[in-house]
Amino acid sequence: MKQKQLVFSLIVALVISACGGEATPTLSADEIAQTAVAEAWIVVTQTAAAMPTATPVPPTNTPEPTATFAPTLAILPTLPPATVAVLTTPTADVCNQVPVAEPQGALINVEFDNKSEGQVNLAFGMNTPNDKGECFTYSFGLGKGDVYAAKVVSGCYWGYAWVTGAVPSVARTGGTILCLTDTARTYHVVITAETITFK
Repeated sequence: MKQKQLVFSLIVALVISACGGEATPTLSADEIAQTAVAEAWIVVTQTAAAMPTATPVPPTNTPEPTATFAPTLAILPTLPPATVAVLTTPTADVCNQVPVAEPQGALINVEFDNKSEGQVNLAFGMNTPNDKGECFTYSFGLGKGDVYAAKVVSGCYWGYAWVTGAVPSVARTGGTILCLTDTARTYHVVITAETITFK
């Protein structure tokens, strides 16, 4: 019996709603746009509210610096200004001088012969000053197998060469001093991978 009443109530409700009840109101385009904007703001607000907030890092417990006493300054007596001696003649490395264009001493002809199997950077320096007080160190660059003719001031010389190539080395006169004093002669100096000597 209850089932029949329920079915009847449903049918009546359907008939009433089909026959005429209130009509659903329609929205205008402007109202739809405003509704969409409002819903968008709701989404933005909810998203922002869901974002984690930055929490500040708690400060670390840094101990305060301990107080230190300022140093006491001793008052020193005032000293007179130091005087600087100016040397008129060099005392150290007197022979480590660049050769001048027109030396006063006699010039000697010398040929440097590179037999070292590499390129040579040669330092050829006077051992002591000549009678005019001149004392020079010459620099020469020789390619592999080169013979280089030069004029140097008359005197006794040491030699030191940096040899590049397959096996880099150093050539030197060692304990030998090469004296070039005869102006009528051409001296021949041979450079090997390890020595610098007369030919």
